[in-house]
Order: sequence, then structure tokens, then C-alpha cells
Amino acid sequence: MRDYGFCLLDLKQPTFVEKCQQLRSRLASLLADDIELWQRGESGPPRLQDGWLSVPQIRALCLLPEVLEVLSHLYGRKPIPFQSLNFAIGSQQPVHSDAVHFHAYPYGFMCGVWIALEDVKQDSGPLMYYPSSHRLAYLSAEDLHLTPEIVKAEKHPQTFFQGRWDTQIATGAFSKQLFYPKCGEILIWHANLLHGGEGVQDRHLTRWSQVNHYYFEDCLYTTPIHSYAATQGGCTLRNPYNIGTKQRVYSASSWRDLDVCCLGQASSDCS
Repeated sequence: MRDYGFCLLDLKQPTFVEKCQQLRSRLASLLADDIELWQRGESGPPRLQDGWLSVPQIRALCLLPEVLEVLSHLYGRKPIPFQSLNFAIGSQQPVHSDAVHFHAYPYGFMCGVWIALEDVKQDSGPLMYYPSSHRLAYLSAEDLHLTPEIVKAEKHPQTFFQGRWDTQIATGAFSKQLFYPKCGEILIWHANLLHGGEGVQDRHLTRWSQVNHYYFEDCLYTTPIHSYAATQGGCTLRNPYNIGTKQRVYSASSWRDLDVCCLGQASSDCS
């Protein structure tokens, strides 16, 4: 994690692989119509966000004791799972850093955990990542001199950062790696590791996976893509759900007690 921005965790025990396969079957029924639209070229790659709210097996993967133990060891703080994403197909996402979308004070206390729910095949659009790119400077809307008006007017504000990331990859001579895991293998990556999804070459191939995002205790949680100069509103803070407790990290009273208004306007999900 320190040198390359990621590490691998192998939970290919038969019982865990069976759990992954059972979840894959459940998701296949939930997303069957979306998959069919994708295969016909009538929609983008289907995914399920925060399925932990309705599918117990998804929540269980967010709370895997082995993963929580490893994260506690790596970061020295208790991990807080706050988001789940389930993919049926390769995401085909352009290269990006998660730290633009959600990050923390102190810096670095956020990470992603990617779980293979099946063996990933070459033409299915595997996960790509750039080792050691996590050492690049963190970015926010303020760093790119973006204003709230400019960001709000763009449906996909991540595009503002794309050129910067492409330049960083080229000038930093980072080498792309592709992830071809077997069912049950797990990739843990640092908040700022540049990663994305390769293009899908065969629309009839699935790439079932679950991605969990984790914060850590005793931090402030931020949305850098909506964080601006102090004169334009400052840092946007968030009060995420803890998937483990099914409650916000900060209660309404503890949020008020933080007295964080000096850091900028809190985001709408802080209520």
C-alpha cells in the first residue's frame, strides 16, 4: 500500500467463493433487464449503487471481518464502510482518483475494496490501475480554479480533472496494470490511486464485482469535487452513513458540536 497504492487479499476459501457465487446469482436476477439492454447496445454498463440497503449479502461483504482487520492494520484507525457498488459488466470508467469524489481530513483516510464475484476474463473490461500514482498531489475544484457555478453546470464534473490525470500519467511514466482476479480475490486501493475500467470487447461477457468504499474513524469527510476557495464556499463536508451501524457517522448533535462552519458550507447530506 505504501509503495504502490494497492495490495491484494486472497479469500478464495470455498465458503467465501460460494458466498460470492450466491450473491452473483441474486444480482443477476435483479439486473437481468439492464444487462439485456446493455447487450443490445441500448444502455451503459449496469450497476447497483448502495445495494446493501436491500440485499443482506452485499452488506455482509462490506463488513467482512478479514477486510476490516486488514484495513485497521493498514490505517491505524477503525474503518467505516459507507458505500457499495455492484457491477455486472466492466465499468469502462475513464482513469480517475476516488479522492476527488470523496476524501477526508486528515488526507488519505479513504480507500476502496474491489471484490471479484467471478473469474475475470480478458475481453470483459478488467479493472486498470497505475501503481504508485497515489503519491501524486490530491486535487479539488479549488486546485483547478473551478467555481460552484462552473461545476454545477457540468453533468459530469470529473471531466474537468481528466486532462490533469492524463498529463500526470504521461509525465510521471506510470505503467498501467490490469487486474484479472479469480472469484474471491480482493484488491484494496489507496484513495488517490489512479484507476478505471478497460473497454469491454465482448458484450456477452460479464464482470461481476463488488466495490466497497471506506472512511476511517476520527476524521472529517469531504467532497473535493465540490470544494472551493474560501471566498466561494470553502470545503464541502459530508456526514456519511456507516453501513455497519446503519446510521450517520455524526449524529445531529455531535455534528453541531464539531462547529465546522468555519471550513465552508456543509453538503446537503450532513443533516
